[in-house]
Amino acid sequence: MNYYCTVIFGLAITLSMPPIVFASPDRENIEVITVTGDQSITQMRTTIKQKQIEFYQAYNAVNTDKYFDMMCDYRADIGSHIKSLECEPRYVQRIRSEQVRDNIHGFRFYLNKVPSETELTPLLRAQHDKAEAHMAKLIQEYPELTKKWNDLLVALYRYESHKALKNSSD
Repeated sequence: MNYYCTVIFGLAITLSMPPIVFASPDRENIEVITVTGDQSITQMRTTIKQKQIEFYQAYNAVNTDKYFDMMCDYRADIGSHIKSLECEPRYVQRIRSEQVRDNIHGFRFYLNKVPSETELTPLLRAQHDKAEAHMAKLIQEYPELTKKWNDLLVALYRYESHKALKNSSD
């Protein structure tokens, strides 16, 4: 995941946690059930990617401000045939293309003038805050989006728990 998805996920997780944390039953004796999963780490990562795509599709469907849509695509690095899922908001693509356009002088394009992530960060900071607030608002307003978000959180939690358990046993 790139930096922008991580930032959006971080805020969205923070905003979505209170309903999950406070949804525990009022009983004093809570039964704890331990389930041993039958999925490998690779299968869990695949599940996370699928849940992420499902969430972003649901988010884009209810999102009325297309500037904040999440655009996902499988891309391979230059010189590689191995594709990985990359998601970023539409506004990041627009701001990046505007910066590239501004660096084109006539018919000449200078590759050393392509904006780096560090150059884009100040331009994107305010937009990230707006995007996080917008996504959090939609997650709270739409029950189907909340369900997709919770499904993604569960998949992420299972993966991280399994990975930590595996690392502690090694």
